[in-house]
Amino acid sequence: MEPLLMTTVTAIISSVIGAIIGAIVSKIKVVKQATNDAKKESEEIREMQRLNLMMTCRMAVYDSHFNVDEKVEAYTIYRDCGGNHQTKTYMDGVVGGDIDDYIEKHRKKN
Repeated sequence: MEPLLMTTVTAIISSVIGAIIGAIVSKIKVVKQATNDAKKESEEIREMQRLNLMMTCRMAVYDSHFNVDEKVEAYTIYRDCGGNHQTKTYMDGVVGGDIDDYIEKHRKKN
């Protein structure tokens, strides 16, 4: 082959390989970004679900339509989700002592 033809063929092959590699790298970046976006959205959804669960349980704790056992169950879930001291103080009054001790004693019986 002539040197000029050889150089031209080499340049074309190099350009095609470069374009293919560029397309692959670009696709990998897009897939990685989509994966990161999906992960972030999933974490946001889980946090929203946790906050909704806390709100629902807190409402059950303070609702007079629920009996003590239901309030204790709702408080336990609320506490496990990171609930606050104000609700613990309220539940201490509902059970007539420390709610956490009450829960531990109740669990041992079951």
